[in-house]
Amino acid sequence: MGRHAVRVGGWAAIVGGVLRVAASFFPTVGNEVARQSLYFIIDVFLLIGVFAAYARDHDVVGGWGATGFLTTVIGILLVRSSRAIPGLDLYPAGAAAVAAGFALLGLAAWRAGTASVFVPGLFIMSVVTAITGQMVGFSQAGFVASGVVFGAAVVGVGWHVVRP
Repeated sequence: MGRHAVRVGGWAAIVGGVLRVAASFFPTVGNEVARQSLYFIIDVFLLIGVFAAYARDHDVVGGWGATGFLTTVIGILLVRSSRAIPGLDLYPAGAAAVAAGFALLGLAAWRAGTASVFVPGLFIMSVVTAITGQMVGFSQAGFVASGVVFGAAVVGVGWHVVRP
């Protein structure tokens, strides 16, 4: 993947992160088709972003980085397939896999000295926020907070990719 394509992927991550933050504040705006279309677009930007992040650092992140990359991709596929099996909601597992995969890829890049530990920390915090919101009965507030933190982390991934 050429440097130009990697930078475009970084900008895709930034746009996807910003859209995810915005979508957190308006979870019920529009009809179901409009919401699902928006989340599909966000997921496409996330996929492009994780491919770019992995392409940027693939030579230094090793097996842990590759595992994080693949976990993120599989998580996005699970999220997109969340309604494929009637009676089985794959979204929670997929969302956790996306955040965990991004965190693992980010930690591998940090360990290799190419990234900050701040971004994987945000991904971990997004999962903790979502779980905490569910446990204490503030699921809507937890969803908003988790989405904002997750989106900020994705913007951080994009910034890591596009910075010189």
